[in-house]
Amino acid sequence: MIVSITDFQLKIIYLHGFNSSSKSTKAQILECYFQAREDISFICPDLKVSPNTAIKQIENLIKSCKSNVALIGSSLGGLYATYASERFNLKSVVINPVVTSHLNEMSGLIGQHTNFHTGEKYFFSNKNFSELKKLALNNLKHPLNHLCLIKLGDEVLDHKKTLKYFSNSLVITENQGNHSYEDFSEKISLINDFLF
Repeated sequence: MIVSITDFQLKIIYLHGFNSSSKSTKAQILECYFQAREDISFICPDLKVSPNTAIKQIENLIKSCKSNVALIGSSLGGLYATYASERFNLKSVVINPVVTSHLNEMSGLIGQHTNFHTGEKYFFSNKNFSELKKLALNNLKHPLNHLCLIKLGDEVLDHKKTLKYFSNSLVITENQGNHSYEDFSEKISLINDFLF
């Protein structure tokens, strides 16, 4: 899913969550919004299951860009966005993100899965889980580069851990809601304002 633009000021890379894809609702909403902008190029890669491979995908995309880059990530994609943002000193927007203190609980992901959007069956292995834990960043070097959107009703991730992790970043919380952040489309203008 790529929108090609010849002269753009910013390339936005959206990183989907675990067991998701470039066909996710958030990816579709972002693509619809940003393809109307002539100053932005938008891309949403289908990330590989292996965290090591997914990070290489993301790093290669960033390194190939000749313009400014910003990252948006949801859930596990939020962890990836935070990691890459810190490494390359980029702005990121993360939505109900996985943070370092969530990682040990994610051993429950080990096993067989079927992708929500593609129907692809795959196995998330012990090796993949070990790769994931190596992405842990205990402290943010560039906390003001991050905008974190959190629904306090997230049924998957403990929002208290997320709030603590991003305590020096811009954080917007909303009561109730859920992990999928169903009213995400209402936050697009806010995201745009932060990135610009």
